[in-house]
Amino acid sequence: MDSVLAQLTDGQSLLQVVFEGTLIGQLVLVSLLLLSSLSWAVIILKGLQFYRFQKDDQNFLNLFRESSLDQTYKQVDVFPQSSLAYIFRKAYQEINQTYRRLQKPTSQHSEATVSLLNERLQRVMERSFNERYAYSEHRLNILASVSGASPYVGLFGTVLGVIDAFQGIGISGITSLAAVAPGISEALIATAAGLLAAIPALMAFNHYRNKVRNLGGQMRDFSLELTNRIEWVLYEQLAQSGK
Repeated sequence: MDSVLAQLTDGQSLLQVVFEGTLIGQLVLVSLLLLSSLSWAVIILKGLQFYRFQKDDQNFLNLFRESSLDQTYKQVDVFPQSSLAYIFRKAYQEINQTYRRLQKPTSQHSEATVSLLNERLQRVMERSFNERYAYSEHRLNILASVSGASPYVGLFGTVLGVIDAFQGIGISGITSLAAVAPGISEALIATAAGLLAAIPALMAFNHYRNKVRNLGGQMRDFSLELTNRIEWVLYEQLAQSGK
């Protein structure tokens, strides 16, 4: 096996094979290098982003469960990367604005008031959820594209390498390994490069998609917890206003 590989590369290093290959083959490898670099940049950026998401979400959730709604709102800007804080901010602002527009609600129509506020609360939280979910998915399409396109780009380079190998046979008139070695070497390198670009991108895409789904579940759970808490506070305020 080692002797076959040695004949294919003719004792040359991989870099020598690449630099002495065809122009189109080199363009294929450069394209794969760019795709791989792009995917790794996204992998690193998304990793840092989800780390900040998780850290801010946990810290905000601790604050939310230990403080009043007013106290939590005063400190909500301390957690800029928290999706839970984002939902809370939007919901708190919507409830305050709607509540102020009502004309001194009393206990006689508390049920209608809470129902109205709850409907508006659900709409604003659903919109906030969609915004944060889309934000957390940002750039994942790049990983999906790289993982899907790279093998085909590599396959294109492989086909070109095989064509070059057959051309070597036609030119030399003999079917020795030396005649096909340059083309076969280029084809194998293109195949390997395509896989090296695609596999990390595919694994990262699946990993981050799972994180996005988990984040979506956390936001749904928090929305329910926030709704229950706001309803309780509203009932208390309306009961006091009716006295």
